[in-house]
Amino acid sequence: MNHFAANLRKLRLDRGMTQEQTAAKLGVSPQSVSRWETSATYPDVLLLPEIARLYGVLVDELFKPSAKGYDNNALRLLAVFEHTHKPEDFLAAAQEFEKIIRAGAATADDWRSYGVTHEYMVYQCIEKATQSYEKAMAMTRETDAEMYHRTRRQSDLLRSRIGQSEACIAEQEETVRRNPDSADAWADLAHALGCANQPERTLQVCEEALERFPDNALLHIFAGDACRTLRRYDQAFPHWEEALRLNDTFTDAMFSMAFCRGDMGSSTRRPSCGRRSQGSWTSAGWRSRPSGRGKWRRNAGSKSNKREPVPRLWGAGSLALI
Repeated sequence: MNHFAANLRKLRLDRGMTQEQTAAKLGVSPQSVSRWETSATYPDVLLLPEIARLYGVLVDELFKPSAKGYDNNALRLLAVFEHTHKPEDFLAAAQEFEKIIRAGAATADDWRSYGVTHEYMVYQCIEKATQSYEKAMAMTRETDAEMYHRTRRQSDLLRSRIGQSEACIAEQEETVRRNPDSADAWADLAHALGCANQPERTLQVCEEALERFPDNALLHIFAGDACRTLRRYDQAFPHWEEALRLNDTFTDAMFSMAFCRGDMGSSTRRPSCGRRSQGSWTSAGWRSRPSGRGKWRRNAGSKSNKREPVPRLWGAGSLALI
């Protein structure tokens, strides 16, 4: 049975269009449309995407029994994205929904489908990120400890955001049990706890680890951030100051101090740390912008090759980028 011809007629009538109107939109004659609908001839294959777009269906649906058009082109493009999983098809669908929204014509189903469009893309991005982290860790596990642990912490941050924080913590606890003399293992555990928003446990782990590794700057940063979350500001600043003394390239400690001072507000006594913090910035080759908004850029004559720091937006978890 020729579903194609029957679908063309049904879809045209569902849209309330005449053969003449259809022909005008496709740039063909009304006689051509009539011949398609009676199976006398078939349209050029290059015209099929235009026909499908006009009737609000996918091309392959033109050949299926009882094709039914989507209510609008945005829903049709969402169906395309579901099939292809291509980022460009996500953008096409999202932009089409946004046109409907801006026109004030979005229905509840349009809003729901707009959300579905982004949900599908989120899961694809998570899958891609996870695969990339696993590849990076496999490449560096035996050859580049610093890159391996940076990637591991970033992976744990992502996993914590999708509800896998307890699994990350359990894995890192097992790693510490097997490698108690590894400062990186302890730091990864502290980071996993921080991602899970468990500041008390984070601080306990950091304090225990610092007894073994007192000169580990990263552990001091994690400890300071945990103290900040617990509002133990007088304990937080010494940890950050010590981290900078040990390694003045850890700009996260500087941002933590700045954000903490903002948390404390003007009415609260602030630990005296600004002078040393500013000195750490300038000694590393950074200077304040004229805007006075706390942003920094590297002095033109500095030999430092550090990149311009970016404020953290995700709390302690973003320290995975260190």
